[in-house]
Amino acid sequence: MPQFLDAFINQVSEKRNSLLQKATLGRVSDIDADLERLLLETWLPIPARRGIGREVAAVDGSRAIRAFPSGAVLYIARALAVLGRRRFRELEVDAFFSKAKPSEVSVFVGRKMEWLELRAAMRAASEGGLSGGAALIDGSLYGRLLHLPRDQPAEGMRGFMLDYFKTLRELLELCRREGVLLAGVSKESRSSFLRDHLLALLLEEELDGLDSVPGEDKAELRAIFENALQSPSKALPAMRRLKRAHGDRLKGVERILREAASARPDHQLIRRFAKAPGYTIPLELGISGSRGVAMKLIKRDPKAYAMRYFREALSEAGDGESFIEEATGVLEGILGLPSMISFHLLPDPRDTPMRVDVPSWACGLDHRVSDFIGSRPAEADVGEVVALLMEGYAGLKDYNVWLKRADEEVRLSREVVDGIYSSALGRLLNATIIHPRGYRRVKYP
Repeated sequence: MPQFLDAFINQVSEKRNSLLQKATLGRVSDIDADLERLLLETWLPIPARRGIGREVAAVDGSRAIRAFPSGAVLYIARALAVLGRRRFRELEVDAFFSKAKPSEVSVFVGRKMEWLELRAAMRAASEGGLSGGAALIDGSLYGRLLHLPRDQPAEGMRGFMLDYFKTLRELLELCRREGVLLAGVSKESRSSFLRDHLLALLLEEELDGLDSVPGEDKAELRAIFENALQSPSKALPAMRRLKRAHGDRLKGVERILREAASARPDHQLIRRFAKAPGYTIPLELGISGSRGVAMKLIKRDPKAYAMRYFREALSEAGDGESFIEEATGVLEGILGLPSMISFHLLPDPRDTPMRVDVPSWACGLDHRVSDFIGSRPAEADVGEVVALLMEGYAGLKDYNVWLKRADEEVRLSREVVDGIYSSALGRLLNATIIHPRGYRRVKYP
């Protein structure tokens, strides 16, 4: 049977129940009742629609990668900011050599695309007269703050992340100065900051009921919980000593720790438990635990960090002293980036939630991402952000009319890359370009 269809049908039939549960319900836990209770207790209703009175710019990007028999990697990255009838375009095409894995090359090109999105947003905010308006960027703003500043896998572009963070800081400062509401909107998100917060609440409820457990052991259990969120393989074995000491009294804690060690995104909880349109309580996000070590080194000695993590960029630089001076300045600027206020918005129970990030200054707070590790409840009013996104919501097929338009106009199809762009490349270089096997071969005279 063609395409192994018979084997495919047999395996799906054998694994039907497991596949159906994973695809529809996601992970099932024995503390789901508690998670549902807390989610619904903290669930916030969407206020009545009101006009926001802001101009809106929507920013999105796309990218393509092609390898050639020479070993070079060609990439095309572009970004577009749509502001009414105006368009602010950014594009970069280049080639490089790299010894890195294809996955690392793909991440690098993704960073290039994000950088162009930041540049397009800056142009919309400055050239487009967006003062007092709003700029929506497809994807997580918080995730961009957490990229590690370090050598990149592309020869000749090792220090690119310095440009990335310089532009990010400039955009955030420009938006704050001009009163532009900057928001990152993610339709698909694997984040679990809400779940982690709910588990922390459950842990405190459980510990409050363990009167016979000494305070120092409770402190250790809290530390084990934090480790479970970051390094699950190290956390659960640490429970053995405490279990020997307290036995079945820690069963509830152990269930919470096992859930903390699992992979379960916020969106799964919301899809399962939310009964009506609404949004989650806003949480303020600082540095994630996995980035804490890097941030501590930047705080302590940014010059030492630059010399340690930009060694290859330093060797590429013509003037090493100037490079280190510039890198130190950019790294110090990272410490001043704002923390993020994040929440999930569900416009319709049949739809997928949106993950939303806004700088904390947009909610009247003046906190930095480097001020703390992890998340904490935020005394933040995100009502205007919710109203803005609900104004742009047009149903199950159009989660945001502005971002959809930007996506449609900036998207790179295979036909565009291998037809229009590759054809133009061959003519401009006056060269015959052959893609290796794995890509459709294209030859030019």
